[in-house]
This record gives sequence, structure tokens and C-alpha cells, in this order.
Amino acid sequence: MKRAILLAVSISALLVAGGPAAAADAAKSIHVGNAGSFTGDAASPCMEIFHSAQLAVDEWNATGGIQGVQIEHIMGDDALDPAQGLNVAQRFVADERMYGVIGPPVSHIAQATLKTYGRAGLACITTAASKPELTESGFNHFFRVNARNDAHGYNCALFIQDTLQAKRVAVLNEKVAYCDNMATQTIKGLKALGVTDIFQDTIVAGAKDFYPVLTKVKNFNPDVLFFIATAAPDQAIGVRQARELGIKAIFLGSEGARDKKDFIEAAEGAAEGAYLYHFSPDIYAIDAAGGYVSAYEAKHGPLSGFGPAAYEAMNILLSAIDAAAADGDITRAEVVQHLHDIQGYSGILGIPITFDAKGDLEGGATYFFQVKGSEFVFQTVLTGK
Repeated sequence: MKRAILLAVSISALLVAGGPAAAADAAKSIHVGNAGSFTGDAASPCMEIFHSAQLAVDEWNATGGIQGVQIEHIMGDDALDPAQGLNVAQRFVADERMYGVIGPPVSHIAQATLKTYGRAGLACITTAASKPELTESGFNHFFRVNARNDAHGYNCALFIQDTLQAKRVAVLNEKVAYCDNMATQTIKGLKALGVTDIFQDTIVAGAKDFYPVLTKVKNFNPDVLFFIATAAPDQAIGVRQARELGIKAIFLGSEGARDKKDFIEAAEGAAEGAYLYHFSPDIYAIDAAGGYVSAYEAKHGPLSGFGPAAYEAMNILLSAIDAAAADGDITRAEVVQHLHDIQGYSGILGIPITFDAKGDLEGGATYFFQVKGSEFVFQTVLTGK
């Protein structure tokens, strides 16, 4: 369903000039991009992102599109590789009918492409990239519907200390932007909370063998093992090999683990009782999300947790493009300005969406789940308090 949005727009904002190849006749065509890792280890959550965004596009097109023009949703696959991500960004910014992009959802890809999108003034709404520096770089085109790592890190520290009652903590992180920064923010939070007995080391994505570093963890004998990796397959291997080594620590996974097939099933029983944090709530508990959930599952099967934010983000992006097209002409700069003007957008996530001056989500939260059988069972939500 096309969602209404209240935008406070000044006359000066409507007259903002677009960047290179940014202005075009709205009657011709309207493109929106989706930049993500649609092949490789992160394919499962990223395809959920794409399918959810496509649902939003389909709903808009069914009610006339934007100013009577149908919207084309274009996939850009980076395969979890920054170089390929840059190729996607260059292709999208060169498309004069492209007025906004959902993604990239992974911080190190978002970091690699930030300048390319920023110099072209092409709006990007990420659903998951959480490295704080992405909105601290002087560009105004980048928005998030998820909380940043400095919020997630402190909330994870709170969860580890208060809920899990840990005194000794091992942190293993993949050496990429999101994971490295998340480890740094969590350790900072733990120390601020008085938890100083901490072991940290790194892992290599796709290594298949984490026994050497996990042996160090076993010798440290932590209460909690926080395993921070981009994709679910690595986390499944991590928890399975930890249990094989006899590590008794509570396993806390990062947001990529919220994938039933690639984490719960792939761990072959070892994930039972494990916890994970995520940027997205339990969508099944939100009444406003019922239509989206039914539509998605009828086409694509069960949701994990990556799709809802993408459906929300696409509706927000299309609302901004629609507002920019009201005068019959669209510029990328107008789209960016309309996104900055959003106040209290109410969609399916159960929280009002407002972007601050940097493009960050105001009032973001961290959601915690526990594996019980074949399900991720919601435990609590923390907001840094």
C-alpha cells in the first residue's frame, strides 16, 4: 500500500539544483537501485532485502507509480566485494533516470562507495550498514533506518554485563569495517561498565577453520563469546566448532546470524541457546506489518529480519521521489532534501522514522534474540539506557 508521508518542504528546497545528470523529465522513466551482496555468503539476507524492496515498488506501481510513471527497481550485485560495489555505484550514478538507492547494507561496501554516490548527490538509504563514520564524512546523501555501531556496541555491552552477567568476555571479529568497528564499540562499552577482563582476536571470513583462534578462547575461559562476522555461514561454523572444542561460554552472534537456514540449520544443533543482536524488531509482533508479512511470505517464504527495514526504506525513498516529482521535474538534490525533511514517518517497524541532520535514524534501538529450536525468540530491546 502506498504510504502517506508528511514532509515539511520550503520553497527554497523545491528550487535546489541537481548534480550532474540529476535532472530529468519525470514523465519518461524512474529508476531506483538496490545495491547489495546478492551472490556469495550474504546472498540470503540480501535477497530478502531485494524482495522486500520489490514488494514496495510493486505496490506503488499498482496504484499508478509516481505521477503516473512506473518505477523500475534495478539490482546491483557487489558479491560482498568493495571493488564490485564501486562498479555498481558507478553504474547507478551514470544512469540519469536513477533517483535513489537502497543500500549498501554492509559497512565496508558502503564505505568504499560513499564518495561515488556522494559526489553524484544520489540518495542512499541503508538498511543495515552501521559504521558511525558513514554519516560523519561530510556528505548529505546517506541515510539509515538502522542504529549505528556506537549505539549497538554499547547496547551489546549492556546486554553482556546486565542480562548475561558476564565477567570475562571473548570478542572475535572479522577484519572488515563493520565487524572491526562493532568490536571496538562493544569493548569500549564493556570497559565503561566495569568489565575489563576481555580477550580479543580476529577471524577471516570464509576460512572454514576457526579452531586455532577458538583454542585461544578456550584457554581464556570466558563467560561470553561475542562472535562478530558479516555472514551467517561463518557464525554457524564458529558456534559449531566452539562447542566441538568444549567451550562452555554463552555464544552471542552479530546481526548476520539471524538466518534460520544458514545459522540455525547449518550449526547442526550447536546454535541452541545462542543469542544474537539485530537492528530490526520482531516483525511478527507488529500489527502494522501484517500485510507486508503476508505478502512477502506468500511469494518468498519465511522472513528472517533483514527484509522489513528494506520495505520501509523503499517506501520512504519513493515518497521522497514522489514529492520531488510533484512539479513534473525531478532532481537528485530534491530527493535528498525531501529525505532530510522527513519527520515521524510511520510504517511497519513500530517506530517513527526521523533522520537527523547527518542522515542517522533518531532513537534507534538494538534487539536481542535467542535460538530456541528452529526459531529466533525475541528477548529484549535496549536503547542505551
